[in-house]
Amino acid sequence: MIVTIVTPTLNARTFLRECIESVRMNESKDIQIEHVIVDGGSVDGTVELAASYGLRVLKGKDRGIFDAINKGSFDSSGELLGFLGADDIMLKGAPEQIVRAYRKNNRRWVVGGIRWIDEHGRSLGDLAAPPRWMTSRMHACLYWNPIMHMATYFSREFFTALGGFNIDYKDAGDFEMSARALSQEPYERIAVPIACFRRTGKNNSVVNFERASHEVRSVCDTFGPKSNLECAFWRNLFKAFFNFRNPRWLAIKLLGSIRVRIGLQETSYY
Repeated sequence: MIVTIVTPTLNARTFLRECIESVRMNESKDIQIEHVIVDGGSVDGTVELAASYGLRVLKGKDRGIFDAINKGSFDSSGELLGFLGADDIMLKGAPEQIVRAYRKNNRRWVVGGIRWIDEHGRSLGDLAAPPRWMTSRMHACLYWNPIMHMATYFSREFFTALGGFNIDYKDAGDFEMSARALSQEPYERIAVPIACFRRTGKNNSVVNFERASHEVRSVCDTFGPKSNLECAFWRNLFKAFFNFRNPRWLAIKLLGSIRVRIGLQETSYY
């Protein structure tokens, strides 16, 4: 089986080598990995670094990160499509777990957990994938996306049927895509982390917080319930679920909140 990994880049050389090598170490005789780089005009050597690994690089202007991911996805050959940020990492053994889950119950998409890391690669705790019974209605109530795009894989057929990411969403396109996919059918869940999400303070939704918040509200209005009471119920239920399932993540999140209150850092976790 061929698994395609699409990585959008723009002046992403700093962490790209680690990303590429994490994918490369997961190649096996049974699973061929096609790693496609989609570059929006880097001038820092990103393209040259990717080319030095023999990777295919698609170059040209795009309308944002989700447009770039669409271009790489539709111009690739994998039966399964995944997306890895240039500063993210694929964990060892991830492809085998992804393919096994994909074949288990003939689901058309697979969602795994992630490991938060800081800019130095230090663990900030794991975040388990949401339960299989989560619906689009429930998901929209959370106001953030626990279906992490770097740990989500779509069959090519399902991705095409969905029309890819909605490129009108510049920051919350993964939230909207997850809600839209959930409205069609549930995913197969991988209990353990399969990728690392690097928090640098320069992540798209952080840099463009106001725009991202507006897009999140749009997703909630489209897919969520009209009742504020129902919305609060699902939001608190899932908050309890994630806190219970991810104790280290909870501890670090609480510590971060304390540090924010006393002025030692600027941002905290979800």
